[in-house]
Amino acid sequence: MRNNIGRKTVVIGLLVLLLGAGVALGSTATRDSKPVPMNRDNWFENFDSYEVGSALNGQGGWFCWDNLPINTGYITDVQSHSPSNSLDIKWNDQTNWNDMVHAFSGVNSGNWTIRAWLFIPSDMTRASDFILMNTYTNGTHDNAKDWSLQLEFNATKGTIFDLNDATKTLPIVKDAWAQIRVSINFEADLQTIYYNEQFFEHTSWKNHAGTNGAQNLAAIDLYSGAAYSTSVYWDDLSVLPPAEELTCEAGGPYNGNVGDTIHFTGTASGGYEPYTWLWDFGDESTSTDQNPTHVYTTPGNYSITLTVYDAIQQTATDTATATIIQVFEPELQITSLKGGFGISAVIKNTGTAPATDVQWTINVTGLVFPKAKSGSETSIAMGATATAAAKVLGLGSTTITVKATCAEGKSATKTATAKVFLFFVLGVA
Repeated sequence: MRNNIGRKTVVIGLLVLLLGAGVALGSTATRDSKPVPMNRDNWFENFDSYEVGSALNGQGGWFCWDNLPINTGYITDVQSHSPSNSLDIKWNDQTNWNDMVHAFSGVNSGNWTIRAWLFIPSDMTRASDFILMNTYTNGTHDNAKDWSLQLEFNATKGTIFDLNDATKTLPIVKDAWAQIRVSINFEADLQTIYYNEQFFEHTSWKNHAGTNGAQNLAAIDLYSGAAYSTSVYWDDLSVLPPAEELTCEAGGPYNGNVGDTIHFTGTASGGYEPYTWLWDFGDESTSTDQNPTHVYTTPGNYSITLTVYDAIQQTATDTATATIIQVFEPELQITSLKGGFGISAVIKNTGTAPATDVQWTINVTGLVFPKAKSGSETSIAMGATATAAAKVLGLGSTTITVKATCAEGKSATKTATAKVFLFFVLGVA
């Protein structure tokens, strides 16, 4: 297979160098390269659990090609498809390249989808490869059987192409994240490849590189495929069994008044959990809760959008409406309570509608008569006032309580203390 024979020769040479390099490298030359058993489960990798700047070799089931730690890739936050890390794959110097492998077991029947997101900088030079192996054994590789897919992203040519069929090409996407998606039907011996949501090719899985490959996904290999290749970035890899299409519902329609707390309900199904939620309430406010609440401060008809992201960054959207009205109603307030030759109180309507059938009472305590006085106003307009007044006769301390209510159910109360001397009310406070 193209490129791999040369790589095998270089690997052999490096093995010789490593054997003579002493205990330091020898002690790390065997890392955990056990395959991850899938058993119809999902596998995701976003590199976010690893420390920025750390070597990926030996972390999360990743190991270097043929267990040569000198070829490790490193975790970076220079670019990321989902916050906040990715894997940097490049050539480090004249002899050391990055070449990271993740092995699997149990991916050998039914339908599976492999996804990976790739960022190629505009100044990237040379090439980098995405490889799917049907068989992987450290140090032993059959170029005519083991490779089921090797896609090369060639900056010199500006294209992605299949190293087993160089006639299949698509333009490279630069300075943006693009998805590689490979759907495998093992029973039909068919793999279908997409790049940046564009169809790339249908081809055999077992017989693409040569003949008699295994009905099995053994490993993903991220390889800095040509000498002196500069950085590309990988993120959000997954190996997934079939799933239903991701869908979501925003509920609604929603209705309420200005100032009310509106409760929103979001649901989602399909895709791959966990889900991430994003609500846009149509008034420049957002929420990341599944079932948020929101208060509108202005009446109107609002368009609500719910966007749901699944674990592999697939999205689904749904819309709903919220009709928010301004309720016009009165609001009563007793703005002043005064003494003098009797008692007077000012009742004001501070609301947004007339107050009708306003009933008021003035109550007093102590040696004061009469004990109560009542009255009414047919209506108090918005911003208007009315006066409640009572003449009294008494002597000594008293407590004055003024209350007003209207037919719309609004009320107001004000209380004060004072001294009564005959017909005069003094020192209202």
